[in-house]
Amino acid sequence: MSSGSTELRVRALTGVGIVALILGAILLGPWAYWPFLLIVWCIGARELSSAWRLMPPFHRAVPIGCAAQCLLMLAFGALAAMSWTQGAYDFWAPLGWFALMWSNDTGAYLVGRSFGRHPLAPSVSPKKTWEGWGGGAVVALLVGGLLQHKLGSPGSGHWVVLAALVSVFGPLGDLLESLLKRKAGIKDSGQILPGHGGILDRFDSHIIAAPIALLYLIFA
Repeated sequence: MSSGSTELRVRALTGVGIVALILGAILLGPWAYWPFLLIVWCIGARELSSAWRLMPPFHRAVPIGCAAQCLLMLAFGALAAMSWTQGAYDFWAPLGWFALMWSNDTGAYLVGRSFGRHPLAPSVSPKKTWEGWGGGAVVALLVGGLLQHKLGSPGSGHWVVLAALVSVFGPLGDLLESLLKRKAGIKDSGQILPGHGGILDRFDSHIIAAPIALLYLIFA
């Protein structure tokens, strides 16, 4: 078996494990899901601190580290808050949110790999393309429409709006983490997830999207 196929197999197995762990935590209820988010946040915060220490002195001098840590805390706080609706824990809310994120990431990866020609941000993340972004947005909106049909209130359109927010701000969070890693001179935020890197590498899409989605849900 070649090294490339072995790496792909490891990545796939780890990905299945990540999905199973997240789904299990959500379905077991708040006393499993919220501690899970707390643990993941603590690991992510440690990875972020390690990356910050590797940055050049100028970048360590400005408010980058503190701002990134605050944004990370807001993101995981938003993920927890979105699971509490109308005074009770609602596992459908985080399930739907992660479904939107995963569909956006999967669509972007598949379309970008097959048809990507125009770089989205070549100086930050050369492999990301506009075609991939469009593919991710289309898939996320399709899943959002399905979730709206199955779970949404008549006439609300909340799941479609959330899908649109995911398709715009999910990639921005990804690019933000890529920028921080580039400034730190590292490929992955950590090594805790074989084939995937660190916690931040798997949850970067939530960093900006989750707080904005929570604000939308509060004021909608």
